Amino acid sequence: MKVVLFIALAAISFCGFLISLLPASLFFALLPAEIMTADDLVIGQPLGTIWSGNTTIAFRNFPPSSVQWQFDGISINNATPAARYHLQITGPHHEITAGFTLSESQMNLHQLRGSIHADDINQLSAEYGHHFSGELVFYGVSLTTNFHCLQSLAGQIDWDGGSVMLNVKDPPLRLELPPMTGFLDSTDCNASLAVKAQSDNLMIIHLQPSGWVEVQIFQTMLSLAGLSEPRPASKDQQPVLLFEEKIL
Repeated sequence: MKVVLFIALAAISFCGFLISLLPASLFFALLPAEIMTADDLVIGQPLGTIWSGNTTIAFRNFPPSSVQWQFDGISINNATPAARYHLQITGPHHEITAGFTLSESQMNLHQLRGSIHADDINQLSAEYGHHFSGELVFYGVSLTTNFHCLQSLAGQIDWDGGSVMLNVKDPPLRLELPPMTGFLDSTDCNASLAVKAQSDNLMIIHLQPSGWVEVQIFQTMLSLAGLSEPRPASKDQQPVLLFEEKIL
């Protein structure tokens, strides 16, 4: 009897040892094909194990990021098991941490916080002729998707203000702007960012699943940028400019 018990314990220990050594590549095997085959997204060779590992990711001209993950347990939602991880994403001038939950039918990022400096953003925006200064700081961002539709998006983004160059005419438009706050939201699978200065609407950005972005600009934004004379605030604010651009 003792021999059987010893063999059983040894077998369990050996299985646990093997599971602990599951390669990091299995972490990405859990991700849907929509992510792994996304245009312009390059994922490096994963290192470590499925429980704790790292890799690199790169998107277009944005500086490559180091991604580290740490397993944080299993949760059950509507009888569907999901793996929980803690993520840390770092690059030359950006650092982000987040909780990450992945199941067969859904992916969720939560408690995302961190910052991205304009030095990194400008490498991505250069192909459009835009240039920014300052830093974006993220607070409490959460995102849920079923891999076909953005189901929810929330959070806050602060920008400390500074100079902006927009390639919307020749020569490009150069502006000096005050600090601003953006509020993330989603509707009908579209992501949106409402940008405000105090309580005034400045602009609203809608990003569609097709990769088209629509930007609505309010009169207050033009006044802050020195492009028009200040006007009395109106409770019934409507955008005065609208433009669209394919970015993804």
